[in-house]
Amino acid sequence: PENGPPLVEFTGAGLELGHQVLVSDLTWRLGPGENWAVRGDNGSGKTTLLRLVRGDLWPTTGPGTRTYFEKGRMSASPVGFKRRTGLVSPEFLVQYRRFGWNPTGLDAVCTGFSDTPLLYQEPGADQRRRAREIMARLGLGDLADRSMLEMSLGQAKKVLLARALVNDPVLLVLDECLDGLDAASRQTMLDVIQARAENGTQILFATHRTDELIPAMTHALTLRAGRIVDQGPLTAPESGPTPRFRMGRRAGAVAAGQGGAGRDGDWIIRLENVTVAPEGRPILRGLDWTVAPGQHWAVLGPNGAGKTTLLKLLGGDYQPVTGGRIGRFGPSGPRNVAEIKRRIGYVSAEFQAAHTFGQTVRETVLSGFTGSIGLRGQATAGQRATADARLEACGLKDMADRDVRCLSYGQLRLTLIARAMVAGPRILLLDEPLGGLDVGSRREVQALIAALARGGTTVIYATHQEPPSWVTHGLVIDQGRIARAGAVDEYDIGPTADRTPHLTRAPCSPRPGPVRSPGPPGPRRPGGRSMSPAGA
Repeated sequence: PENGPPLVEFTGAGLELGHQVLVSDLTWRLGPGENWAVRGDNGSGKTTLLRLVRGDLWPTTGPGTRTYFEKGRMSASPVGFKRRTGLVSPEFLVQYRRFGWNPTGLDAVCTGFSDTPLLYQEPGADQRRRAREIMARLGLGDLADRSMLEMSLGQAKKVLLARALVNDPVLLVLDECLDGLDAASRQTMLDVIQARAENGTQILFATHRTDELIPAMTHALTLRAGRIVDQGPLTAPESGPTPRFRMGRRAGAVAAGQGGAGRDGDWIIRLENVTVAPEGRPILRGLDWTVAPGQHWAVLGPNGAGKTTLLKLLGGDYQPVTGGRIGRFGPSGPRNVAEIKRRIGYVSAEFQAAHTFGQTVRETVLSGFTGSIGLRGQATAGQRATADARLEACGLKDMADRDVRCLSYGQLRLTLIARAMVAGPRILLLDEPLGGLDVGSRREVQALIAALARGGTTVIYATHQEPPSWVTHGLVIDQGRIARAGAVDEYDIGPTADRTPHLTRAPCSPRPGPVRSPGPPGPRRPGGRSMSPAGA
């Protein structure tokens, strides 16, 4: 009943770790029937609050209290309550990559019954059937037997949502759960969350994007520097349409994107018949692609298409199978992987998960000069000055001496962006770089990336969100193959305020392969101008 006791109540509670106050003076209650949006800048304490609510963390001993109301009983312990909650968060996903946990998708979903990261006992037949039903409802049936470490970021997040739902939770705790998802997957997730809210599951949703707030949200609170600065009912719906890429309507098979490369030696990246097969399973197949100086590419495609694998190939983490060739920095460019990595900046969720050991923010940024994970050797005075300048530009100056393990997800992402830029890279590889960043940080980082692009750095930018205005070319990957590639013809501002790149025909012949029938012509602008690209 709506006038019953809350699920959990905080009175003056706080948390201090390592002499650092993360949150303080929390006075708030999650009342029955309420669905709360949790807002605040990076490092404001959103994730800490969510972990306190679920019982993953205990408040610091002091006058403050945290009280759970379980079946009419009051308790200070989260035991029992925690197993009735579901969690989707980037930090939980990071653990799989950080510790090498590699269950199948089905086994990962089944861990939701026990709220453990791994299976410690064989699930029953009814539990496996329930897990498969949830996965099928989310369109994840083909991931049941796929290992978690083989999945893309978006695929793994959808599996975690299935895990959170499998035990019919009374509370669904969502922490930036939609970052890294393509438009269709985002809408599916939002629809599922809305449906669960309508069926009585309460929602606690931390997000930086107002267009992710579903109609079921009833209340909101804002954190600043670990304190709740405002809270109360939402007076107006803050949900909005999910941005969608409309990459033209013609779906014919498209050639390898030469993208206007000039003389034979006038290229930065060149792929020739490249297939990439980590663990023996092809992810990318037969890619031909050239990036010329002055070009900046947006890499688009659904979750699981191969975007992250492509960026890891370009960065030297993967190599083509026999018969394929990759070149960087022109015909006379380096072949040594260490030298290649020194000339390339890289940011991704998977790379972020690799930063597991203690080092300061400054040391992490300085490691960008060697392209290593962790600082190697002593930095020069000039390198330290450059690193400090990057830290200041990214708003991290006051955190320079903080251990990266004490940062929020968004703060660590900002640190890795500063690291990627510190050495003035020839190529900057960005895989959903704005994930977990607040509005102000996204704006500042976009300005920094734009400045590097104008200064001559070649930027390859994989995203499901609005591509930046300085992008000159687009590459669409589908099922490991290039589906479309070419120069951005124009930007179309649609009703959702998303810039939609329209690609001109790639100036080369398509590799033999299946050709899909072209779709209907695009809608016409006033005066007869087509909104679709001249060619796919």
